[in-house]
Amino acid sequence: MFFTFAQNLSMKKIFLFILPLLFFSSCVEIVEEITINADKSGSVAFKMDLGSLGSFAMNMGDSYMQGTLLEQVKNLPSTAAALLKNVNGLSNIKSVTNSGGLYSVSFDFKNEKDLNNALYKLFDVKKPFFAPNYIRIKKHKIIKKNYAPMLRLFVKKYKDQLKDASILKLISYKTKLNLPTEIKKFSNSKSTLSSDKKTAEFTCTIEDLLTTNVNIGNKIRY
Repeated sequence: MFFTFAQNLSMKKIFLFILPLLFFSSCVEIVEEITINADKSGSVAFKMDLGSLGSFAMNMGDSYMQGTLLEQVKNLPSTAAALLKNVNGLSNIKSVTNSGGLYSVSFDFKNEKDLNNALYKLFDVKKPFFAPNYIRIKKHKIIKKNYAPMLRLFVKKYKDQLKDASILKLISYKTKLNLPTEIKKFSNSKSTLSSDKKTAEFTCTIEDLLTTNVNIGNKIRY
């Protein structure tokens, strides 16, 4: 009887350990989606989607993050939207924070200059006059710089507030580039194309982003 009790207790501990990992690994996804129109205008959306578990998964974040960090994560969409309001050339700025587990900020841009000013603002970096563009948009060509190092600096500001850094393995980071016509060629060999060949995707974990030389850049002809 004691053996059965101990066995059940052990199984319970294992279950309680695995449960949050299953929740996060199956649901948490951060997506950066950039859509380019034929006239070189476009739209951008940054989303954190917790899927069907919604707010339950975010509440479980208390096990991995300090309270102040968790609140910052929840408030990121509205904070980002407020920053973008000061950038010229942007429109349709929206932030979403809901109990269904979707946290996002999105906006439209008129041209390459406005897009890059917005990205510098979101990364909390003042763009020097001579600084390179993160994204260059040409006729039938887009060049996305590998700004993983900049993302690493941004995320590391918050890393010390994590109670358990293992959560970084369980959150995926996806970049999506939607083009107006079929993609003919791309430089990042780890990217994949959609069935209509108009979207290039790249996915890694947040841990990969922080600890490896992962390249999220791409040169695309379309």
